[in-house]
Amino acid sequence: MTVAPQQLWRAIERRGLAGTATLALSITACYGTLAAVAALSALGVTLAVDTGVWAGAIVVFAALSALSVGLGARTHGSPAPLAPALTGAALIGYAMFGHYDRVLELAGFALLAAAVFWDFRLRSRAKRERPGRR
Repeated sequence: MTVAPQQLWRAIERRGLAGTATLALSITACYGTLAAVAALSALGVTLAVDTGVWAGAIVVFAALSALSVGLGARTHGSPAPLAPALTGAALIGYAMFGHYDRVLELAGFALLAAAVFWDFRLRSRAKRERPGRR
């Protein structure tokens, strides 16, 4: 059975997991690429990664995650999770394009993850309270 990407994305959005999916993509782009390059280097394969494209992908997915949290306010009515989401995405962006600091990067991912989890909880609660509404 094959699933079209549009159907998969709609299913993710319908369940309120868009923020989680984009956060996972951002973390995978960051640490997954690093792990893949390290594993290939251990095998003797040399791979050149354009750091600008790599950092750009990380920041774009982090920004999409923050956007998803912001859009969640339509569902649950609380803009509160947006503040840590924007702060986390900004810290990630600064760590990628400003001055790299692994503590800033990890703090950004932690804030963004906390905001995504908070948004997911609020969305779930709103859906339980109003089952007929998406």
